[in-house]
Order: sequence, then structure tokens, then C-alpha cells
Amino acid sequence: MKKIILTILSICFLFTATAQIISNLVLMAKPPAQLSEWGSRREVLTLILNGQGVPVTQFKIKAEIKTTDGTVVGSVDLARAAVLTGNQAGGPTILFASDVLPLEYMNFTGKYKSALQKTGKLPADNYTLCTRPVRPADYAPLGEEQCKPFYLASLQLPILMKPYNEELLDPKKAQTAILFRWSPVVPAQTSPVTYRIQVFEVLNNQSPVQALRSNQPLLDKELLAVTQYIWQPQLTFVNEKSKFIWTIQSLDKDQKPITQTDGNGEARSEPIVFYIGTSTKHD
Repeated sequence: MKKIILTILSICFLFTATAQIISNLVLMAKPPAQLSEWGSRREVLTLILNGQGVPVTQFKIKAEIKTTDGTVVGSVDLARAAVLTGNQAGGPTILFASDVLPLEYMNFTGKYKSALQKTGKLPADNYTLCTRPVRPADYAPLGEEQCKPFYLASLQLPILMKPYNEELLDPKKAQTAILFRWSPVVPAQTSPVTYRIQVFEVLNNQSPVQALRSNQPLLDKELLAVTQYIWQPQLTFVNEKSKFIWTIQSLDKDQKPITQTDGNGEARSEPIVFYIGTSTKHD
């Protein structure tokens, strides 16, 4: 009788030890570019674990972010990652991004690490996220690896539309109001974008870029989630023709440049020159 009991216990132990955890990974095809937002938005990532009737006990999640050629650019440090506990009632265990991809326990490589340190984002590209439950002690697999592709879109900064490049504005109308209009950041962001509009006068013997970099702006205003502004300069234009340059800087919810991979590192749009005066000849 004792032998029978021991045999039954051995079989049960073997079944429990070898039972595979079934995983189902659900990931947005185009998640937020800011990786820190993943943890605060449950709809971004869901990992469902099911022990096929056997309670899922303790485990860790091995997670890797790869490029399309299979190169691992970021992975969870399993030695530091938290030990997770499954649903002891035998039902499914549901995890979210903060459990699967804890940024404080992740290691990134090369330019991906640099991009995250500077902007909190990975470079725009196609990636694959792979996850697998493993034993806490030796990281032995407890189930099959699950992988899902995702795409981080590159940002298109605003395009300046009005005044258009080298447009000549009537001085009497310009004293009262000048309409500025631009396109929004694309794709649309999860948090409202702040658009900082700046206008600089270009002085004699000065290039537009020099004016942009060294002069004090005549207009410097931040606007939340709008793409046009009416400026009432109340200036007297004494010259026959005055030259100006304007630009839009795009800022995120933390008042930081929305991207630092745009060439100037300031998320500034391509600046445009316009004139105020009566002359039709552009010097």
C-alpha cells in the first residue's frame, strides 16, 4: 500500500514539474514610443499564463526585445527581476507591461541604450518582443516562448504653413495681427504636444540661422495642442522691408523636446523666413 501511495505521489510530482505553462501574449502593434508609458497603460501589453489545471506557482518572465534580424537590443536581467506568483486558485494569471518589462531591471545595448537615456524611447524601427516563463532558481523554461512584432513610428515634426517661405506681409496689417499656422506632430501622441513658437528678426549682415541662434526672440510663446496662433506684434516697421525667421519647437508632457533625433536635437521644425514691408524684391 505504501508503495502505491509513493508511486502516485511521484507521478503527481512529475506531472506538476513537467506541466507546461500555456502563454498568450497580446501586444499593441504600434505601442507608445515612450517605454515608460507602457507600464501605466494596461492596454499596451497583456501576458496570460495558464497552468492547464495545475496552479502556476513561482516564476520569472524572461523577456527580450529584438530587431527584425533577431539581434537582442534589450532584455530583462533575470538575476534582479522579481519572482512572480501565479493564481493559486488554478485560474489564469494575468500580467501587464510593468510585470513583463520592468525598465529598472532591463539591460539595453549600444545606440538603443543611448536613445533610451536621452529620450526615453527606442529608435523608430520594427521590433519583436519575446517572453517566456522560467523557474526562478535556474531559469529553466516553464513554457513555450511567445513572440509578437511591434512598430515604433518615427515622428514627423510640424511643417510651417503660414506665413509661407519668403512671404511678404503688408506692414499695416502685420502691425495688427499676423497669423501663424503649422501642421501637428505625426503620428498623434498619447499626451498633448506643447508647441513653442518663436519669431526672430534678421538684422543687416546677419544670416537667418545666425538670427535664430543669437538674437532674442520677438515672440516666444508655448501653446498646448493647437496648430495656429495670431500674433499682435504692435511693432512699428520703419524699414522698407524687414526680415524675420520663425520656427516651432515640439515639447512633450515633461516640457522636453519630443524627439532628439531630428538633427538639431531640439525637436525644431525647419525654420522659414518671411518679410514685412512694401518692397517686392527680396535681398
